[in-house]
Amino acid sequence: MKNREAGEIVNIGRIGSSVGLRGEVRVNLYASDSDNLKEGKVLLLKHAGEAAARGKEVRAACASVRLQNGRPVIRIEGFNDRDAADSLRGMELYIYASDLEELQEGEHYVRDLLGYRVTDLASGRDVGVLQDVIQNTAQDIFDVRTPEGKSVLIPVVDAFLRRIDDENEVIEVELIPGFID
Repeated sequence: MKNREAGEIVNIGRIGSSVGLRGEVRVNLYASDSDNLKEGKVLLLKHAGEAAARGKEVRAACASVRLQNGRPVIRIEGFNDRDAADSLRGMELYIYASDLEELQEGEHYVRDLLGYRVTDLASGRDVGVLQDVIQNTAQDIFDVRTPEGKSVLIPVVDAFLRRIDDENEVIEVELIPGFID
């Protein structure tokens, strides 16, 4: 994991509807297999869009986490009834980057890969710089910005991805002829 600036925050999800009468809320995590939502972890909740201009921000610990139908349901300290929980609906959920869980060898947070150079081993050419990873498809897709400013979409599958070199911040792919042209 790259070095983190003190106080840097990471958006991990959005608060959904309340559950029951004791202040629990559903959470829509942006990474469904994430282990970053845990009891005791300090959370920062902010309104998104126009509501953000009103400046309401909540900083509190996660009092409990449980799964309901495979999705997390949490209770946030200080929000102990349904009305209080309803006031959180739609807020974006953040944690401090320093609190991100360590990943296993070979795994990466998308945010750490952004800005890596992407090179094609087959042609020996520099494809461009990783701008985004699209994750709402059957497999992840690298969105690479070429030196000419074009966007190249590369599926993140074994057939193309060869290696991620964290030391040099390079992603090595092997593309079929004509993939970029």
